Amino acid sequence: MKRIILIGSGLAALSFIEALEEDVHVICLTKDSKTTNNSYLAQGGICFSKYEHDSGASHAQDTYEAGHLLGDQRVITSMICASYEAIQKYINQGINFDRQVDTHDFDWALEGAHTVPRILHIGGDRTGYGLMQHLTACLTRHSHITTYEQAEVIDLVHDRDGKICGVYMFDQNNELQQILGHEVVCATGGYSNIFRHNSHATSTVSSGHIIAFHHGVPLRHMEMIQFHPTLLGTPTNNYGLISEAVRGEGGILKNAQGVRFMDDYHPLGSLAPRDITSRAIFEQHQQCYIDIRQVRGFKQRFPGIYQQAQRYCSDDYSKGYLPVTVGAHYTMGGIKTDLAGRTNLPHFYCIGEASNTNFHGANRLASNSLLEAIVMGQHCAAVINQQPSRPLVDPQPSLVQIPKISEAVLKPLQAESEAILGIELQGAFMTGYLTRLHQALEQAEHITLTQLTPTLWQRYVRVKMLEIICEAALHRTESRGAHYRLDKPKMQTALQQIDIEIVKGEDMHAQHIKRTRENQTVLPGR
Repeated sequence: MKRIILIGSGLAALSFIEALEEDVHVICLTKDSKTTNNSYLAQGGICFSKYEHDSGASHAQDTYEAGHLLGDQRVITSMICASYEAIQKYINQGINFDRQVDTHDFDWALEGAHTVPRILHIGGDRTGYGLMQHLTACLTRHSHITTYEQAEVIDLVHDRDGKICGVYMFDQNNELQQILGHEVVCATGGYSNIFRHNSHATSTVSSGHIIAFHHGVPLRHMEMIQFHPTLLGTPTNNYGLISEAVRGEGGILKNAQGVRFMDDYHPLGSLAPRDITSRAIFEQHQQCYIDIRQVRGFKQRFPGIYQQAQRYCSDDYSKGYLPVTVGAHYTMGGIKTDLAGRTNLPHFYCIGEASNTNFHGANRLASNSLLEAIVMGQHCAAVINQQPSRPLVDPQPSLVQIPKISEAVLKPLQAESEAILGIELQGAFMTGYLTRLHQALEQAEHITLTQLTPTLWQRYVRVKMLEIICEAALHRTESRGAHYRLDKPKMQTALQQIDIEIVKGEDMHAQHIKRTRENQTVLPGR
């Protein structure tokens, strides 16, 4: 029986399993519990432009423009068109997207940077939860699924011919285990929780990118980190996400003086793209709010947000306001793949937020993430279904050595990260920071996997991820989308088709490659 190792348990992972043939043994490794992931937290919805009757042109154009022209138009069009069948499949299975009470038609929602309402939601603001519950129920037909929770994957296993044939992981008892499989699929999510203020479900940083980097797989656009403009809370404390759909239903961003400041930043006002809205809030240098007094039936439309508001800011809510702050939310950068998750490393795939297909460009359009997860999961499964089985013989020991980073070294680097690599960037600050990151990695004692612990692994992952992000950010010498440099404030047309890729250099250092994108196509006009 073919054995597939799946790292992760979010929507991309479940979509992948659901589309696999039934005679496949899936070994699912998740670092927390099966239900502790960002997919369960997704509020806003999922884009479904099938019924716009323009072959996806408007949706594709919105995606391309929200990504500040960095996305690959061929990829954008392909992803969106593929989503029609993928989402319709779940509708046909009986998934209950919200419908209008009077007509029973889909209750289409509008979110930031969309030109028309095209977002489906479940339970108001529980779309991710609804999709995950539906797919979990669908997986009961797969009898060959083995799940390991509290499993931290730290490396890939090669056979004697150099082919990937498994992974090394720490199990729930912190013991090092070797798991063998014919294909390895990475669905480890993004790395936004590298920063203190974030909307992430877990505190541990995704390590899929580091594992891929160690094995020569390029990481693309790692500088592109989306900060969500409306986390519920203050700059010192946040309590979860406020969906963009709240503003789509009439919520208005205001500062502490009650001024609608977004009108000065973008024609769409409070529905401007996330990168612009986040910077605008950041530049207010004061507490900001969403005025929800014009949102009809807020309690019923957004029951999850209502509960959080009642728990943490009931006084503000009683006045019709929700306090908001900015936090890292989504990472457009990731492991370089095609739409089916194929990397340059045979038998190693990556899907969902952990990947980078150049779908999102420099800023993700709201509610495109669940779409991407479903499409990539199904496409990856279709490819793997066609892969022949092969003998799993002679797994080789890992040769990777990891710098042993102390808490004393990590703490100041971590403390600086948000100021240097956050919403606003400065080349001189990043240069100095990168030097300190290099020094931390170079001066540390190097140890083998057998000497490693989960804590030491996570410390290394944090420093290495910061090095990779900083290297990429320093070498995108422009401002574009989520990447905003005070010293290089303008978009450079010449860099529109330039991808920043991070690859393993000498002594495991991250080095950048500027690569001209191929096969850029022109979308049909709207």
